[in-house]
Amino acid sequence: MKSPSTISQSIVFGLHFAGIWPGTPYPGLHKVLWVTCMGICQTYQYKYVITRFRTESLIMLIDSFSIALPLTMVCIKLIVAWTHRGVLRDILSTMEEDCQKYAVIDTNNVISRTAAISYRVTSTILILYVSSVGFYAVGTFAFQNGNHSRELLLKMDLPFDINESPAYELVVTAQFLHQVASSITFGAFLGLLLIAVLHVGCQIDIICQRLTDISIKTKGQLQFFITRHQEIIVFIDRVEKFFTYIALSQLVVNTIITCTVGFLIVVSLKSENGVALLIKSVMFYIVICLEVFIYCFAGEYLNMKSKLIGDTVYESLWYDLQPSNCRQVVFLILRSQKGLTLTFGKFSVLSLESFTGVRHSCFIHDNIYFH
Repeated sequence: MKSPSTISQSIVFGLHFAGIWPGTPYPGLHKVLWVTCMGICQTYQYKYVITRFRTESLIMLIDSFSIALPLTMVCIKLIVAWTHRGVLRDILSTMEEDCQKYAVIDTNNVISRTAAISYRVTSTILILYVSSVGFYAVGTFAFQNGNHSRELLLKMDLPFDINESPAYELVVTAQFLHQVASSITFGAFLGLLLIAVLHVGCQIDIICQRLTDISIKTKGQLQFFITRHQEIIVFIDRVEKFFTYIALSQLVVNTIITCTVGFLIVVSLKSENGVALLIKSVMFYIVICLEVFIYCFAGEYLNMKSKLIGDTVYESLWYDLQPSNCRQVVFLILRSQKGLTLTFGKFSVLSLESFTGVRHSCFIHDNIYFH
């Protein structure tokens, strides 16, 4: 019977869809498609913002800029995935191997429960991201005035007239599909970080349960726990290497987006005809805040789980061991107290304190506009 895996099928689908799952057929074709689509889309989006900087209304410029930034983040994430293919492959293969190797000692079915949680949470993330595209489209098109030039889903300065059919319909359809594809890719990266962190928590729980059940009685048992702890540290180092600069870019971009979209929500609440703007902005705002929270939660969760190892070892009968083995246990406890950390670009630790700091700054910014 095949052991359950903490790699959610939702993330397998998302990574396959993005063309970065190891072994995906025609990876070069996926790269060409992404580079072409992103290059065209981003060029005309930012051209629109730049050329209309002095003539367009502030709300339209902010709306255009805030929707262009997430697509820029998709580009950054894809570039990181392409340049760190080996790291991504190691992360996924380690997760699969751990689930198969340690299912035998998983007496409390921690792997099965973690797999179920991973699937539900990652599926919800993908649904929320795709839903945000739907809300944005509804807010854009449902309240259009037919007497004016027709509005695009993504504001672009295209080199041809898009008000005539079928050019308008083709462009809008292409934009919508591009938005959906980008949202799935965006959510897949976030889900990948989450399942990697949940996997580590699952493996730590198995170690601690094993330690509680049998305690440390022999040098072989002690060596198993030390080796397993080292393997987890190596795994987290790979996750850190893959996500650290993604997290840094995400922090900067999400802070800007949260402030700008928060401003749009405040404006929509004060405007008599702000329903369309509110529909476009509210779900977008929710998923952006959710992403920052999950990144920071991941760092906090890892740090908490790492200290759990030290607490469990300390409560065991380690002082009955030989002096040489006791010294190894002390080093294990000290290392676990250091914690497992994820960082923003290797200079700031991901934690819930970081999240509250970001949210506090954005709250002050939006509160100024509200008053």
